Amino acid sequence: MRMRFFSFLLCGILLLSFGVARPASAMFEAFSQLREDIEAMEKSSPDNLDDILQKLEGVSGTKFTDVQSGEWFHRYVTSLTRWGIASGYKDAKGNATGKFGPGNTVTVAEILKMALKSAQVDETRCVGKPALRQAESHWARPFVLCGEQRNMRLLRSSPDLNRSALRGEVLGVIFDAFGDNVPPLYAPFTDAKNHAYESDIGYAAALKMVSGDKDASGKSTGMFRPDAPVKRGEAAKMLYERLRVEVMENQK
Repeated sequence: MRMRFFSFLLCGILLLSFGVARPASAMFEAFSQLREDIEAMEKSSPDNLDDILQKLEGVSGTKFTDVQSGEWFHRYVTSLTRWGIASGYKDAKGNATGKFGPGNTVTVAEILKMALKSAQVDETRCVGKPALRQAESHWARPFVLCGEQRNMRLLRSSPDLNRSALRGEVLGVIFDAFGDNVPPLYAPFTDAKNHAYESDIGYAAALKMVSGDKDASGKSTGMFRPDAPVKRGEAAKMLYERLRVEVMENQK
C-alpha cells in the first residue's frame, strides 16, 4: 500500500514539475479549435453541455442514432467525431450507417487509427512494407506502418488487427501514439499488479483517464480488468481525456 501511495506521489511530482511526461518536441501546433471546444465543455453546466454538443454535431455534420443526449459517452464520441478522430460504421458499399456502436468492443485496428489521429500523426507519410503481414491487405495498413515506426509495444506481438483490444493495451497504444515517456508507476488496482501495462494503467489513473470499476452504489471496487475488451464509448473517453491533458499543458 505504501509503495502504491508513493507511486502516485511520485507521479504527482512529475506532473507538477514537468507536465505530461513526453519528448521535448511539441506534438501539436494548432490547438485553437480543439482547445475552445474542450474549454467550453469543461466550464459548462449540465444543461448548457447538451447545447454545446448539439452545436458540435451540427458542425461535424454527423449524428449517430445510437449516441443520444444524456448518455455518458455522448460528449466523448461527439467530440472525437467533430475533430476527425473517430467515425461511425459503414456498410458494404462504403455508405455511413448512422451508427457508432458505443457498446461494441474496439478492435486493435480501430484503436491504432484513433490514437494516431489523436496524436496528429499523418498516416500518409508512413510508407514502406509493414512487418505485420496481416496489415499488407488491411484497411489499417498505414496506421500499422505508423505504429511500427513509433515502435508501439502492442505491435511487437503481431496481434490480430480484427480482435478486440484489451484495456491495458489500449492505454499502451495511446501513450505510444503520443510518444509519452510513461513513468515507472504502480497501478492503484489490485488486478493490475505486475501486469505488462501496469505503469501505463497507473499513469492513466494519475492523469484521470481511467478510474477503475465501480459497484452498483458507485463505490470503487479496486479493480480495472486490464485484460478485458474495451468498448468504443470507453475508448472515446480515454482518448478525450488524453487530449484534454495535452491541450491544457499547451496553455502553459
